[in-house]
Amino acid sequence: MRAITMTAVVSTVSFVQFWTIWSQAHAAPGANGKATVYADSFAGKKTASGKKYRPHELTAASNRLPIGSKVQVTNRKNGKKVTVVINDKMARNSKAVVDLSKGAANKLGVKGVAPVSTHKLHR
Repeated sequence: MRAITMTAVVSTVSFVQFWTIWSQAHAAPGANGKATVYADSFAGKKTASGKKYRPHELTAASNRLPIGSKVQVTNRKNGKKVTVVINDKMARNSKAVVDLSKGAANKLGVKGVAPVSTHKLHR
């Protein structure tokens, strides 16, 4: 009976909730890599956080950081920094560390792909 109860509880947890909890336990405090920019076609579509993607907001997607995390992203080419909120997950095969909203990319001077470092901020 106990196993059935646990299965029922586990099945009620959404993938996003599971991923957020797992990511928080396994998130690296900082990472270097490439940043990409969200495609315009995602504007207005629902993100993993449940909110709509708005290109002008300072948000990003990541497979390494939990939804809701505040992250400082630094463009390693020009030293510009921006704080973003992780609100979505990227494609599983993505090699980038973050996928930036247009607003965040503009603040960093990123057009397309750029080398960045990320640092998770404490809430």
